[in-house]
Amino acid sequence: MSRQNKILMVITLLCGSFITAFSETLLNNGLPTIMAEVHVSEMTVQWLSTGYMLAAGITMPLAAYLTNSVKLRTLFTATMTIFLAGTVISAFAPNFPLLLIGRLIEGVAVGVNMPLIPNVLALIFSPRHRGTVMGLAGIIINFGPAAGPTVSGIVVDYFSWRMLFIILIPICILVLIATQLFVKNVIPSQPSSIDVLSVLTSMAGLAILLYSLGRVGETGRLDWLTLALQVVGIAVMIFFVKRQLKLKKPLLEMRVFKAPSFRLGAILALLNTSSLMATELMLPLFNQNVLKVTPTVSGLMLIPSALVMMVASPIAGRLYDQIGIKKVAFLGFGIGLLATIPMAFYSPTTSIFTVTALYALRCGGLNLAYSPVSVYGLNALSQEYIVFGNTLMVNMNQIADAFANAMAATLQSLGQKHGIAHKLSTSVAALQGFHWSFWSIAVLNIIAFCLLFKLKNRSTVELK
Repeated sequence: MSRQNKILMVITLLCGSFITAFSETLLNNGLPTIMAEVHVSEMTVQWLSTGYMLAAGITMPLAAYLTNSVKLRTLFTATMTIFLAGTVISAFAPNFPLLLIGRLIEGVAVGVNMPLIPNVLALIFSPRHRGTVMGLAGIIINFGPAAGPTVSGIVVDYFSWRMLFIILIPICILVLIATQLFVKNVIPSQPSSIDVLSVLTSMAGLAILLYSLGRVGETGRLDWLTLALQVVGIAVMIFFVKRQLKLKKPLLEMRVFKAPSFRLGAILALLNTSSLMATELMLPLFNQNVLKVTPTVSGLMLIPSALVMMVASPIAGRLYDQIGIKKVAFLGFGIGLLATIPMAFYSPTTSIFTVTALYALRCGGLNLAYSPVSVYGLNALSQEYIVFGNTLMVNMNQIADAFANAMAATLQSLGQKHGIAHKLSTSVAALQGFHWSFWSIAVLNIIAFCLLFKLKNRSTVELK
């Protein structure tokens, strides 16, 4: 491919990826408005975000099979068409169940679409330039989730929440047109088959586990049914992993975990992104329910973080290519951790400027570390395993995001119910719930920082 063709194709793919990433957090600032209009609880409405992520995570295991079996242009066209259909359903949904169905359809498309972009970039650029290229791509991909809450806050203050979906429709159509013009079939098609049992067990296991976590938040207790569901979910996932290791052509290539550097990089990336996404969900709720700011102000409070992430992503890629990972990772995760802990002490009198500044600093730090730890893991794999490794890494991140969101929302609900049970006022109980939620996010950051001491400065191929 010529340089110009590469650029046009990458721009088209990144635009599609931006829309889907943007949609992931687009409802976050609009959740209180939707909650009031359709008369559902905070724990229920968060499924519009968590369900989206889970649907994406459940379908992601199919990405490697579809990437190898279907031509790139055809696959990207299909995923964007499905996403468009889910968006239209959500835009005109007359009730909450149909709105949730539309979001789940969007998530299904994203699950296949999201791993495509890194796979294409990893295949058409050499390892020497991968860090820089993926860092530049990260500007677009990471800006989507960062910008989503800002846009939603402004839109729901001046228009109906339905406009959040309507604005995506023409953009999806333009991307579909550009796909036919610029996207080439750069990934070689390979004959492959799919293990249906693996697909069913992965879907069932993840759905059962996430539902059981949601039940804790809804009921406010850990009952026998919830425990039974968790045991069943864990057992199904153990069966799934063991089956992948036995199959010659598994749904997810678990053998990539034999590479220690990939294993470490994947875990660090998982902890990084899940703590980011959980905060993306909870902070707008905190802003509107505790600080009592409007959706527009809540959205504007997140703009600095989006701008900082745009700057940090390409810097991270270049620094990794030039000096390796250790200093970059310690700096990024260290900043992220130091800016996370104060969140657990926020109060109704906390300045919106303090919340804005610390959140921007936190996002910048964690984003500085994200691309390097991901590339560190992928560089431990041979070219043959990169597509499988990247798909598995993105899949793990998406599933972790869903569970981190559910965990944060569940602990907020439990903390609030605990406060009410102990005769605290509604507002104080709600604040306690947010403190519990923010502490759970801080724990993710602490675990990640402790794991950094196992890093080598650069990874080499460990699995051929």
